[in-house]
Amino acid sequence: MAIAVIPHPPNVLAAGTVVRCWHWVDGRNLGVRKAIVLGSYSVYDPAACYWMWFYTLGPASRDEHTVCHSFPREITTVGTVEDMSERMLAKIVAGLADFPEASAVRDRAAALADHLRKARLARRR
Repeated sequence: MAIAVIPHPPNVLAAGTVVRCWHWVDGRNLGVRKAIVLGSYSVYDPAACYWMWFYTLGPASRDEHTVCHSFPREITTVGTVEDMSERMLAKIVAGLADFPEASAVRDRAAALADHLRKARLARRR
């Protein structure tokens, strides 16, 4: 009787993780910047490469100046979108409005922003 050996799942970064990584545009390294993981680049190997959005550079778009991919060896985890303020979460929701592939991050940030807004308004009463 053969026994199947199931490997441990890879260390996959969740969508919405805030990281620092290299920003490459047209083969030029523009330095390390903060970014948000939008998801995995490959369905077959989720830990191989990630889509990153450099949220400080403007709304997400197909242009590689704001969205590009990074390899795990280039990434340092900083936190998650849960660590951000209500104002920053609102900017993230607006920045991802026209980028359908980032719906998981956009919906997560919108729910968090709404929760923080309700908590802030409840404190005023």
